[in-house]
Amino acid sequence: MPEQTSSADKIAAMEREIQLLKEKCEFLEKVIHEVPANIYISNLDLGVVWCNRANEESLGYTLAEILEMGGMKYIETIVHPDDQQIPEDSITHYQQFNGAEFGGLFRAKHKEEDQYKWFVGWAKAFSKNQQGEVKEVVCVDVDLSPAMNTEAQLVQALKEKLKQKRSRVVRSLRKREIEILELICKGCSTKEIAEQLFISPNTVSTHRKSIQKKLRTTNVADLVSLGKEAGLG
Repeated sequence: MPEQTSSADKIAAMEREIQLLKEKCEFLEKVIHEVPANIYISNLDLGVVWCNRANEESLGYTLAEILEMGGMKYIETIVHPDDQQIPEDSITHYQQFNGAEFGGLFRAKHKEEDQYKWFVGWAKAFSKNQQGEVKEVVCVDVDLSPAMNTEAQLVQALKEKLKQKRSRVVRSLRKREIEILELICKGCSTKEIAEQLFISPNTVSTHRKSIQKKLRTTNVADLVSLGKEAGLG
């Protein structure tokens, strides 16, 4: 009799544990599908292989439709032509994975709409192959099109983010390039820079073109603006 009671208690305990696990899975599944963000798994070779319900509702494609058309084709279909390089850059980033997440702003459109919506998204390594290379990434995209209660803060945050990025780009210049950019910010001419650094005016011009290319500027005003944002001049 004691053995029978003990067995019954074990079975009951296991049933309670299974019920708790079931409730936990149901809760987590509800969170994943109800969270106001598009969550999906992207295979670096195949594209999107899984998505939550919010993603389906936001862009109009069910997971079955995505898998049928192909995850890569799906991305090409929804993403704005001018932003196609972003998913491509993400793949390249994780093929040379260095531990950092990949994020950015991009436009995508609903299956039944012509208007594109802005999204901000982040991705992180989700699974790796036997060689330790990233195989899949988990992505979270938030639709920025609905009216926000903190639009002023959003604008300021984006300005600050852009400023930080520009500052990092400026700081990534070579030592000589930073010296020349700092003198440009101080209003020095090509001749004055050459005299101060004991180099030829042609060398200054060459460095200047290289700086503008790296900072993606086409005029001195933008060059000075970026330099001053980075604390030069």
